[in-house]
Amino acid sequence: MGSPVRNLKKTVTFETRGSQHRTPRYNKKLRKVLSASSALFARKGFERATIRDVSQATGMSLAGLYYYFRSKEELLFLIQFTTFESLCEKLKEIIENETDPQTCLHSMINMHFEYFIRNMNELKICSREIESLKGDFYRKVAEKRKKYFDLTQSIFEKISNKSGGSSAESRLAALYLFGTLNWIYQWYRTGRYPDAKELARQLTAIYLQGFPRKSK
Repeated sequence: MGSPVRNLKKTVTFETRGSQHRTPRYNKKLRKVLSASSALFARKGFERATIRDVSQATGMSLAGLYYYFRSKEELLFLIQFTTFESLCEKLKEIIENETDPQTCLHSMINMHFEYFIRNMNELKICSREIESLKGDFYRKVAEKRKKYFDLTQSIFEKISNKSGGSSAESRLAALYLFGTLNWIYQWYRTGRYPDAKELARQLTAIYLQGFPRKSK
């Protein structure tokens, strides 16, 4: 068994150094390490950041850090893997509990906005640093990303089937959507733009109704 890290009320499992000694305290400390490292990598970039930078950002010694991961690349892997594992679990829950596909799409968009508005550093890393992973780290994260994409595509397929078919391809619809969702780190500022709920309402309306008229 790997070490569980709780995120979005779900348990994420993977192997980490020290996982044989996993405890609530271990999990809590690992979450703090991942959060501080995400902020560092988002600001400085993965390649430029050093383990000593991570040590300073987390307030932990080098020896203490290596209790939680074996290398800087594994740290990057953990950030991306936990992010997509959490998103997949949350989206599966939405799909299982929501029978109307249009409402399901709205819930998916809202969930995505809410998660990444709270975790903007993770969005920057997942958007910019996937190619920094190699071997099994890359493969495992790529599998999780594909799972999240496939779940989203399945929503568009259900919308198309319910409406009697569509000339739009569900795969392209999902690609268009993620192209929009994952760009928010470039422009979103809390207080300047609407919250996740309103962003989701507007974007869902544009997807399903075109550019809707203002209600009177």
